[in-house]
Amino acid sequence: MKTLIPLLVFLSVFSCTSIAQRNPTKDREKTGDRIDRVNDGNPIRNPNPHREPIQPPYREKLNPPVLPDPPEPVVVEIVEVWCPRPTIDYTPPERPEYDPPLPPIIDNPPNLEELPLSEVYELGIINLDSELYNEAIKCFNILLKDDPLNYEVYTLRGRAYHGLELFDRAKKDFQKAVKINKSYADGYYYLGLTEISLGNIDESIVDFELAADFGNEKAKGLLKKYFKQ
Repeated sequence: MKTLIPLLVFLSVFSCTSIAQRNPTKDREKTGDRIDRVNDGNPIRNPNPHREPIQPPYREKLNPPVLPDPPEPVVVEIVEVWCPRPTIDYTPPERPEYDPPLPPIIDNPPNLEELPLSEVYELGIINLDSELYNEAIKCFNILLKDDPLNYEVYTLRGRAYHGLELFDRAKKDFQKAVKINKSYADGYYYLGLTEISLGNIDESIVDFELAADFGNEKAKGLLKKYFKQ
């Protein structure tokens, strides 16, 4: 028992001394972080500002590289070359001959004096229907010169004068037509139309009644529509 007590005292003193060394409170300095520590053995992480620059290899000092000269610019000259077009010999093909040959184109109107009267009559009707009143009158003049008693031609010429609004001349031609043939219904009908254009309403009614009596259907229609109550 006497030997055990001194052993326990020794162990307690030793443990206190070791604890004091492991946890100093006053004299121990603060150490920085690992990243702030200077490592002299790592020149990349801690470069030396006074370090000499890297020298080129010894072989390059003896044989320095030779840089080639830059190429000279190439100048391209554009030369215009005139090439004339080749001439082409062209011969138009021959036109075949027509069989029978085509009639010549006549620009001038035909001479009415040289045409047969039947053709002059047909040409006058065509001109009247085409409202070419002056040309129609020329044809009818030739026909009346040959036959002054042709009441139908007087009526046709009177219609041409009426188309030109020459109502007095038209009235004279219609009167000649019904004077030559007193039962000519168309003459009375066109005479009634001319009297209306001249403002002679009473005379036109008489002409339409005569035309209707001789069988003109147009005159019958006008009387029934406008004059008969």
